Amino acid sequence: MTGTGLKPFTGESHNVAVALATTGRFADPLANGGGYTAHVSMLTPLPSAIAYWLFGVDTSVAEIALSIWAACLVALSIWLCWRLACLLGAPPLARVAAVAFVSLVPIQFNLEIREGRSWEVNLGVVLLLWVLLRLQLADRKEVVDKRSLAITGMISGFLFIVSPPAGLAAVVAIGLFLILRVRFSQWWIAPLAFVLVAGPLAAIWAERNMIQLGEPIPLRDNFGMELDISNYSGAVHPADPHAAYVSRIEDIHPLLVGRANEKLRAAGGEVPYYHQLGREAESWIRTHPSDFLYLSARHFVQFFLPPRWFWGTFGAVTGKAVWLRQFLVWATAIPGLITLALLAWRRRPYAYLLAATLACSMPYIIVQPILRYRYLVSSLLIFLAFEGLGRLIRNFTGAKPAEK
Repeated sequence: MTGTGLKPFTGESHNVAVALATTGRFADPLANGGGYTAHVSMLTPLPSAIAYWLFGVDTSVAEIALSIWAACLVALSIWLCWRLACLLGAPPLARVAAVAFVSLVPIQFNLEIREGRSWEVNLGVVLLLWVLLRLQLADRKEVVDKRSLAITGMISGFLFIVSPPAGLAAVVAIGLFLILRVRFSQWWIAPLAFVLVAGPLAAIWAERNMIQLGEPIPLRDNFGMELDISNYSGAVHPADPHAAYVSRIEDIHPLLVGRANEKLRAAGGEVPYYHQLGREAESWIRTHPSDFLYLSARHFVQFFLPPRWFWGTFGAVTGKAVWLRQFLVWATAIPGLITLALLAWRRRPYAYLLAATLACSMPYIIVQPILRYRYLVSSLLIFLAFEGLGRLIRNFTGAKPAEK
């Protein structure tokens, strides 16, 4: 499911992009002629589809263009983190160190530049950070103006269509901001703006899916599959969690040629198949409530502290110094979370970041998280880790805070 160099990062989104570029149909996520789909979000494959339409499917020129797109989004996300750190008063050297770390230490380069060509994660990070930055700017004002609330709500509405988990994070952060900083008479502005953007897009997509798939699916249709992949007796205490996950993927996920494809065809297509898997998972959850709670708690920890096998989710754990990458992720995630929790208790602006970070993890508690899912808050946690270290050093040395 992965490529190397300028080869495309193949997967459902890539396959739909190819279909869009060659046939004009939002279809074939499994690259087997399977027909129309709602397996991926309506906006996810569009950048790849445009590149393939302009430069040819899977050509080096197209992949270079998509790599530039991904890199620009990563650079923009780093700048947004910098702006957030400046507004929050993070020590200057800590901000510089954080930028250097996320820019130069390749702990997630494959995810940012290769997976980021096909998936929406980089754009989701940028939009989420933009919403959080707008909340920080608004929080500094004595009176929050209606226009600012409306624009922030509109951005979050578009974000929800791009990446529902990131959109949920934005909604929760905005909700907390409304409670703490906005008069009750103005609480309607941001939600209405959200609905005015997200509503029509979701309605258009739902109507298309009703016509093509027989059901009014507003976002994606594969939740039942994700739930069933993650919640079954073999996942509770496996001798080898990685092997158990790969085996489950091979048994259920139709992207892999084999028995899962046969099950999808026997069920009558992706929509009935995913519904069937969802009912299976829900039945298991009802009969194993304690195991479900245990798995959910484990997923929550894994979202922030990924085990080593996450670096080879769909196959062998390969690549140099995976142990070092895991160490660096943990070494920034733990202090980042501690910094966020301590400062959110004392300073209101950090509460918005904490709310967004926790909300971002919520959808991935009941399904198996992977590295791409946690990337939504990865860079933010790195900046917070360096800020916490910088504040700690400043407190011990007695240095005066720099001007914001």
